[in-house]
Amino acid sequence: MVEVYTTYDSMEANLVKAKLADEEIEFAVKGDADLSMTMESFNTELSRMAMKQPIKFYVAEKDVEFAKIAINTDKSDLLKDDLEY
Repeated sequence: MVEVYTTYDSMEANLVKAKLADEEIEFAVKGDADLSMTMESFNTELSRMAMKQPIKFYVAEKDVEFAKIAINTDKSDLLKDDLEY
């Protein structure tokens, strides 16, 4: 398995999981434990950085390029300017 992405943001990690799952790419995640056992503030991006607790994504070597493309491609149309004013 090869590391393809690292983040400290748990919401971003959930988006990456969804993108990889949508493309049917098998992956493993390390460091995705919920750190907020006692306080919600421990699971914030800044807290993860301070405690050096990144969330890392791994894929098979044959899927590295495909996974990077999937992660960096935005297929949403949320920000497109098709709204009528």
